[in-house]
Formats: sequence, C-alpha cells, structure tokens
Amino acid sequence: MKKILIPILVCCGLFSNAQSRPSTGAAVGVAAAATAVTFLAANAAKKEVAKQISQFRSKEYIINQIIGDAGNREIKFETESLASDDSGGLISVAFNCDEVNERGLLLAFFGENRDSNGNLGNAYAFRYLPLEEAQNVLLRLEKVREENSKYLSESSNVNNVYVQHQDIKFVFYRDFGNQIRVFWNGFEVIWEQTAFDRTKRRLNKWFK
Repeated sequence: MKKILIPILVCCGLFSNAQSRPSTGAAVGVAAAATAVTFLAANAAKKEVAKQISQFRSKEYIINQIIGDAGNREIKFETESLASDDSGGLISVAFNCDEVNERGLLLAFFGENRDSNGNLGNAYAFRYLPLEEAQNVLLRLEKVREENSKYLSESSNVNNVYVQHQDIKFVFYRDFGNQIRVFWNGFEVIWEQTAFDRTKRRLNKWFK
C-alpha cells in the first residue's frame, strides 16, 4: 500500500505546481496595471503603435482615468493629436470635456521600460497635465532652453541643464540640435525641439 501511495503523492505535487504557475503571470499583470504602464509585444511596429496610442489608447485613458463612470449620461469630449514621434518618445494629445470641466495635455511616454521582473521591453503610459499647469510647464521649459542656450551650445553632449516638475524630470542638452531628455515612471525618452515647439504652439491655438 505504501508503494502505491508514494507515486500518487508525487503526481499530486506536480499537478499542484503546474496549476500555481499562471498565478505568477496574473501577479505581473496586476503590477503592470498598478503602475499604469502597458507593455507591448516584442515584434510590435512602432509607427503603428504610435498611431494607436495617439488616436485610440489616449481616449481609453481619458474615459477611464479623467472622465470616469458615465452612468446613464452621454458625455461629449474632444481630443487632438498635437505631435508625435513614430520611433518612440513623447506623444502629445490635447483634451477637452466641458461636461466634467476638464481640459489639458496628455503626454504619452512611449519607449523602453522594465516590467516587475526587471525585463526590458517597449511600453507606454500616460501623464495628464491640466491646461493651466501644462501651459506653465511648457512656458517654463521654453525659457530654460532660451536662457541656457549659450551654455548648452558651448559643448554638445557635455553641458546639461536639469529641471523638474513634480514627478517629471527634464535634462536639456545639445546633440545635433536642442534636445530634452525626459524621465518619468521608469521611462527615459527624448522630446525633440520640433515636437516640443509644435506641442506648445498647437496647444495654445487649440484652446484659444
């Protein structure tokens, strides 16, 4: 009888371990959702993903995180893609919803990040700035660039200027032109001058 029990117990142990493995994946998914970072398939085409983020995923974030539960209401809102980079970086989207009195700038960070296991992969996440705050941040960044233009141009990729807004960190430098490297929530992306200028100009024009 003992000889029969031993293999049965071994088999039960293996089956139990096999069933417990999916829970690890579920825990990773919960962690990713908690940090508001969405990881992409390794073979995802960046150009197509950038389009999806600016046109569709941004709306998903807006209705879930900014507008909230609609209940029985029909809520109207407007979005406008301001600037994007097909190869990754910062994607900017203007947003307005009179019915919940919310309007501002949605920054989509699109680039490499680390998951809860420490693995590096392409991902995206959104950071929302209400309109007045967004305009003040963009104006401040423009002034920092202008006031430190001489210092930055003296030595490309050597001289840097660092400023911070809440949990977003910005490093100004020159590398074949003015660049802003932006750090937030595990992302490190480049905000090119053309995309930055377009974001600032079009945001102000859209809300005139």
